[in-house]
Amino acid sequence: LSGACHAVGEPRRRQPPREMPQATRCGGLRDGWDFGGWPVHFVQIGLGTNTTFIQNLAGTWDEWTDTIDWLSKATSETRPACFRGVAVEPVEDLVKQHQPQAAKLPWVRLVQAAIGEVDQYGANINALSLKACDEFAAEMPPARREKFSWDLMCLRNMSTIGCDHPELDGYNEYFVKTYGRAPSFRQSPVDVWSYGRLARSLNFAGCEVLMIDAEGHDAQILRSVITHCRTHPYEWPGLIQFETMGHCDRLEGDSVEWAVIHSLEAHGYLLVGYSYRDTHLASKEAMEGSERLRQWVSSWVCDHCRRGQRFPYVSTESGIYCKRCIDDHNRSWER
Repeated sequence: LSGACHAVGEPRRRQPPREMPQATRCGGLRDGWDFGGWPVHFVQIGLGTNTTFIQNLAGTWDEWTDTIDWLSKATSETRPACFRGVAVEPVEDLVKQHQPQAAKLPWVRLVQAAIGEVDQYGANINALSLKACDEFAAEMPPARREKFSWDLMCLRNMSTIGCDHPELDGYNEYFVKTYGRAPSFRQSPVDVWSYGRLARSLNFAGCEVLMIDAEGHDAQILRSVITHCRTHPYEWPGLIQFETMGHCDRLEGDSVEWAVIHSLEAHGYLLVGYSYRDTHLASKEAMEGSERLRQWVSSWVCDHCRRGQRFPYVSTESGIYCKRCIDDHNRSWER
């Protein structure tokens, strides 16, 4: 590996290859190549139709998103030729959609699989087919296609393993009312990998940023991360973002999302910010060795008192607030 492209940590397993492998048409490293036991900069589980590090690095300007750019500020590398990343998506159509861009990134692996607590072969995934979506869109009058495409994109992001998405019924009712019918989901087989299997298969040792958007399976994935990292203590992610919209609670039971937050705190994570959309936790140990991560965490400031280092912060539609200001506001409202 050329020294300029590999500044993150030390290899945890065997020495990596001397030369950077060539990308293949399928968007990953050449068959037989892996990360050589090095940490990676970014692991994204659940790609959906937008907001991926692949698009930010190799897509067009209109595909670039500030969310990925913001998270990438916590990484030590942003150059496409040197960026080590793992992108995981269970829906075949969405994997194929990202392949041309991933092929431009020599150190990015694109994996079609679902991530869960245990390995499972041939699980059923419920998802919309791209062909069915295109056929449905062609039926729409030109004046309605832009709005229809946006609504359809939301449905395409609702793929789930072994069950329906918690919000699917509501979206189906909306589609019937607005467009006359709802598109049909189909079942197709997909393998479920534990996080440990993902790390072993690609031979990477931890990541600087772990981003999860798994439509209600986020807590299961994080429990799998915890299980793996308990026996591989050098592989805890530096920064974690996962979805906290209540989908996990609806699938598994009340307070599941908070339970995994508390579990991560017990394993040395700082709860930086919470919202009803996404939650962010940073490894205290990783912060000690990463100036970039410390700066990212320190960038959180309360919109009311303008003070930093008052964790956890809470993000709302009106702004970001420290817990102290929210508690003061609630006490004032109660009086």
